[in-house]
Amino acid sequence: MVWARAKLMIEDDLLKPEPVATIKFSGRNPERFYKEIYNLLLVTFRVHEHSIQEKEFLWSKGEPEKFKVRWEINKDLDKFSYYFLKVTLAGETHKDHGKAEIEVEGMLRTEYPQDTLWQRSLFYEMGRMFWNTVFYKSKRDEYLREGRRLIALFCRQVKTLARV
Repeated sequence: MVWARAKLMIEDDLLKPEPVATIKFSGRNPERFYKEIYNLLLVTFRVHEHSIQEKEFLWSKGEPEKFKVRWEINKDLDKFSYYFLKVTLAGETHKDHGKAEIEVEGMLRTEYPQDTLWQRSLFYEMGRMFWNTVFYKSKRDEYLREGRRLIALFCRQVKTLARV
């Protein structure tokens, strides 16, 4: 992720044509997904625990017990590109039986800083466009394929976990 005040961002959805992958579960102890999904994110996307941020956490006690958790994951790929993922777990449980819904969104982002006068110049932009088109496009395509594969693997692992 480029830390810049001004930047040019190119973003590709990893889940075309659908923007969100949804997994629904109905059965015993759906709240167990809270710990399991976090661990699966660490292992599947091979990220450090500091790359996963819990942005939303709502857990209400009572009958039924309701919960909603949203994580955001940033996985750096190189100097300019990274995966940005959102994973949401929402559900409810009543006497050890309930339902849960897991939603996964993923994007490949490439950011170019635009802070200096040189970075905003026409010559720099022409050079960046040439470099991006000739050399970097194949790398971004590789990143897109790998990101789609990782999200598919994560979804398969969550479905396997739901069957247990």
